[in-house]
Amino acid sequence: MFKSTAIRRMIPRFVDEGRTHIQLRELPRSALLTDLRRLCIRNQLLGVTDVAIDYHRFLPTGRAYLTLAHTKHLQKNLQALEKASVGSLTIKATSAPPPRSGHGLDRTGTQRKVFSGNGPHGGMSSRMKHVVIWGLPGKISEQAVENYLRDFRLDNVDGKIGAVKVELPANTFSLYSRYLVRPTSMPEAHRLVRKLHMTYYEPEHWGRRYQLRARVVY
Repeated sequence: MFKSTAIRRMIPRFVDEGRTHIQLRELPRSALLTDLRRLCIRNQLLGVTDVAIDYHRFLPTGRAYLTLAHTKHLQKNLQALEKASVGSLTIKATSAPPPRSGHGLDRTGTQRKVFSGNGPHGGMSSRMKHVVIWGLPGKISEQAVENYLRDFRLDNVDGKIGAVKVELPANTFSLYSRYLVRPTSMPEAHRLVRKLHMTYYEPEHWGRRYQLRARVVY
C-alpha cells in the first residue's frame, strides 16, 4: 500500500519536471502583456522567456502562457504564483504542455495558414501591431474593408496585403464578419482602435445595424 501511494504521488511531479510552460487562467479579459510582465516581476519569477495571451478568433480567452528557459524553474514559479492576482482577480497557474498554435488546414484540406485567430498570440508569427475588427457586414469583401480604412496606414498581415478575413469555425454562419489588419506602427494601431471602436459602419446607409468593435492583438 505504501509503495503504491508513493508511486501515485510521484507521477504528477515526474510529468511536471519535463515541462517548460505555465498556463495562467481566470485572467481578466482586459489583461495586457504589460500586466502579465508586471506579474512576473512582482512575483520574482525565474527564467521566463515569453509571455503569450491566448486567443479565440483574436479575442482573449482569459488564459495566457509563460514559457520558461529550463524545467528547473517550473516548481518555484508555480509556488510563487499560488496567490497571485492580476487587477482585482486571483488567478490560477498550472504546468502545461506546449500550447498549440492557431495554424492548420483550410476548409478544403489544403496545407496553408488559416487565419482563425486561435492560440497564443492568436497564432500569428509576427507579433504586435495587429488589430481585430468585428461587427462588419457578413459578406463584406477584403477590398471594401481596405477602402473603409483608407485613412489609416496599413501593412501586410503575414505576407497578405491589407485586411484579412478571420475564418469562422466549421459549419458556422454569422451575419457579421471579423477582419484582421496590421497598422504600420503601434501608435497607428491604437489610433485605429480609438477611431473605430463602438462606431457604426456606414451609418448613412445602414443606420445602427453594424456597430464595430476594434481591439489590438498582442
